[in-house]
Amino acid sequence: MDKTLQDFRSRIIELGYSYFFAKALLAAVKLDLFNRLGESALTAREMASKTSCNPRAMGLLLNALVGMKVLGKRGIRYFNTPLTREVLIRGRGRFQTCPYYIGDILNFHNNLWEGWGRLEESLRKGRPIKQHEMYLEDRAVTRSFIHAMHNTAMGHAELLARVVPLKGVKTLLDIGAGSGAFSIYFCKANPGLRATLLDLPKTLEVTREFVANYGAEKRITLLPGDYNKSLPKGFDAVFLSHIIHSEGEKENLGLMKRVYECLNPGGRIMVQDFILKEDKANPPFASAFALNMLLYTEKGRSYSFKEIKGWLEEAGFKSISWPRLPLPRDISIVMARRGTARRAPTENPT
Repeated sequence: MDKTLQDFRSRIIELGYSYFFAKALLAAVKLDLFNRLGESALTAREMASKTSCNPRAMGLLLNALVGMKVLGKRGIRYFNTPLTREVLIRGRGRFQTCPYYIGDILNFHNNLWEGWGRLEESLRKGRPIKQHEMYLEDRAVTRSFIHAMHNTAMGHAELLARVVPLKGVKTLLDIGAGSGAFSIYFCKANPGLRATLLDLPKTLEVTREFVANYGAEKRITLLPGDYNKSLPKGFDAVFLSHIIHSEGEKENLGLMKRVYECLNPGGRIMVQDFILKEDKANPPFASAFALNMLLYTEKGRSYSFKEIKGWLEEAGFKSISWPRLPLPRDISIVMARRGTARRAPTENPT
């Protein structure tokens, strides 16, 4: 066997085994293992008692986590490393979280685990196995989802606010704002900016807590609404983060037309998502993420820059660009501007 074939074969085998590591981590988060361990150094038996688990089985999990460099070990005792404490232990302040905490998104992945186990079913039928629960009326599920999305946003919200050009922008509409993390940091980086966060009413109940926690109430307005129906007008910029991957092509074109109408002349749109190259296979995270949308949405998927550019052009936008910013998980942003002169309306935005 030549080396190229051998390396490829080994990589595919390792890829097949990769769920071992993912599920071990997700199980530990589900058991609240890291918070229960806290600042202590405990034996497997002591940890089993805290989590109502079998001592032998807990020892196997703890050793796996040490091997994954998530936990540390001295003798028979296990402990959270300094880095683990930063990202896997909840904060003790008013909001019970810290800027780098990622436990909510890991618990969210645990909730997706069952759905991914039914991927073959969804592939055969071409339909989702179920609509994701956060779109329903369950307040607890909505809260969990928004906290999870906040975990991911905090990985680059501060960086994005530094590199996205918002000089001279006075009013920003954040569509489907979730926790409001991006607008909070946009406002921090741009003292003259005021943001309006549009989302569903039950989502905004959670958003309000985040805005208050960051002391941003004076700069941010919460607006209940459905972006698939109508948008307010009079904004210098519009930001859409991870919205288009949940919708179909027709819905996204209609959304771009509504955004165009809600912008002031010369206003700009910023579309943040997992954006594909023209081959729709790369970058790899974006193409794999499309399968998640297959499992949980009727029409959603990842879209290419060419597709997004087409919607923007049809809506009337100019100066469309795709700057390559150093963002995690192959996230990128498409930017465009509305012309300075108002055009005569040809038809109602769909």
